[in-house]
Amino acid sequence: MKPVNNFILTGSTGVLGSHIVYELMVRIHQSGYVGKLILLIRSKRTKSVQERFDELLNPDLMPEYMNQLDIDRLKTDHIDLISYDISNATDLTQYLTTKTEKYHLIHCAASVNLGTTPSACEEIKRTNYYGTIQLINQLQPYIIKVSYVSTAFAFRPQFLKEQNLASYRNHYESFKAKIEEDIPNLCEQYGLDWQILRPSIIAGRLMDAPYHVIYRFLVFYLFGAFFYRAKEMYGHMNIRIALNPKAGLNMVPVDYAAKVIVRALSTEINDLNIVHSRYVPNTFAVPTMLEAAGWTNYAFVTEIPTDQNEIEKLYYRTAGAQLSQYLLADDYTFDMQILRELMHDVEEPNLEENFTALCRYAADQKFKHMMAY
Repeated sequence: MKPVNNFILTGSTGVLGSHIVYELMVRIHQSGYVGKLILLIRSKRTKSVQERFDELLNPDLMPEYMNQLDIDRLKTDHIDLISYDISNATDLTQYLTTKTEKYHLIHCAASVNLGTTPSACEEIKRTNYYGTIQLINQLQPYIIKVSYVSTAFAFRPQFLKEQNLASYRNHYESFKAKIEEDIPNLCEQYGLDWQILRPSIIAGRLMDAPYHVIYRFLVFYLFGAFFYRAKEMYGHMNIRIALNPKAGLNMVPVDYAAKVIVRALSTEINDLNIVHSRYVPNTFAVPTMLEAAGWTNYAFVTEIPTDQNEIEKLYYRTAGAQLSQYLLADDYTFDMQILRELMHDVEEPNLEENFTALCRYAADQKFKHMMAY
């Protein structure tokens, strides 16, 4: 497949998608300002598509390398914004019928609802599954390749599949896995190239200054946010936190993950795990985040308590309902050979060494989102 420099990107105002935008802007800059970037952005009641895009260009949030780019030129000549809501499959053809270029679709938008309720299932099915299928169906006349950003937690090692133990913890994982199965067939039906890219838990920046920045505090950051906000009312109470003391969290910095994705786009890689070679141990990660959040009264247990006190009931009904299933899980090994070959000249960031600083950054921001989503 001949590489293209024209991209359609969903999820550009998200944590990872915003950094993919930065990397693609650099790519257009490095190619002599040749290329086009179409961003599909959902408007909000209080924010227009243009306003949401402009938030990405806040000098306090952008990587410093963006100062080398002619951002005004990129905005004027190389970036188009289209209002699009993946949950209701807005019609895109009216915007694309006049375009003669072919594009590479990078589909990063998704609901990150880790709940297990029927309503969570419906949200994930409508947004992540049917939204993806309908998006590819609409765009297929205008694109030559689909790069789908899945999750490392939709991956299951072969030995689990062989033992029929490859179950999923929530609807988010199970529908991501189903999309992974469907995309190759759908793309082959339309004569499109495809690839599946699976990042693990996204952490703040560690490669590009200003360091530790992350725009939205999701996944494990939600754990810290819960205790940061609960400490004033419940900080005197002890909480038992269920976790696996022999396991950890697989995390990758957002700038590293974005660089991997953009580097992979022009390759023939079909399947890529964007993960870290070392898990951050639960017994280190959890106390570090609790300390940053200002919570001191806790103990670790290996099962969710049944005789819960007031703060435990709140935790296991909210943040713990989504995160306990990850804190209690066993580690398993990802195949990293393709990733190592792709990033052979880039040193893997040290998550454990920088984890305290990542947590402190979140606490300094009071776990408040840096952009209006």
